[in-house]
Amino acid sequence: MKSDAQHDTDDSLRLHDEDQMVETGQIFLFPTGRGNRGKSFFTRWAVEEARNAGREVIVADGDCTNQTLATYFPDASSPASADHVTVTKWFEEQIETQIKSRKSLIVDFGAGDKTLKHVAHELSLVSFLKGQGIQPVAIHCVGPDSDDLAYLQSFETDSLFAPDATIIVFNQFCVPLHIPQATAFSDSIAESEIIQQILARSGDIVVMLTLGCAHEIERRRISFMGAIDGETKDDLPPLGLIDRQRTRMWRDNMKKAFSEVQHWLP
Repeated sequence: MKSDAQHDTDDSLRLHDEDQMVETGQIFLFPTGRGNRGKSFFTRWAVEEARNAGREVIVADGDCTNQTLATYFPDASSPASADHVTVTKWFEEQIETQIKSRKSLIVDFGAGDKTLKHVAHELSLVSFLKGQGIQPVAIHCVGPDSDDLAYLQSFETDSLFAPDATIIVFNQFCVPLHIPQATAFSDSIAESEIIQQILARSGDIVVMLTLGCAHEIERRRISFMGAIDGETKDDLPPLGLIDRQRTRMWRDNMKKAFSEVQHWLP
């Protein structure tokens, strides 16, 4: 029978092993947010940055009503139908694929989809992924609207999907024109209990800057780098030199903004 000291040693080694297991670079990234909070926009940027740097990422587009990611990344996987059973089975297959391939995975569901919540509850998803050597990361895209906190809270309640690696992405695009950009977050939701709870467990806050020509890039269904390089589609002209410069500066500023949490990105 082991002594208390031996148990403490075993526990310490187990925790050390778990820490070592999640330092391998495999990220399970799950962006969340209400509609029009920039979730898919952020995801496009994160995938593109990882792949441009030579890091392999599995892209899973689970939004059955508006498969945005699949239009930008032809290799993106999507469920065969919107049926709950089909979507859940597809999602679990993406997790299995990640575990076997040792690649990072980004999953994008439509706003309000409950698939992750269901699987997270059933499998204790955060601890399961860590046990497989994968770092679970939650990305909460929010604006200055207090209703965004209720959506965020639904993942935090009972630690449903609340990994230590949680990033609050404050999307400046969501700030109404009559509210000063510089204080929009601090004056609205920054001091909320749920935000402070996330920060207390080592979470972080990042501001996602507005890209003024984003709608033109989306019209062409091209990548950010493609926009900078003058690519286009559907007989539309390439972006002008000024919008290319805007996009180039936005990419540079996004890298700086997310530099402190880069280890939590694919």
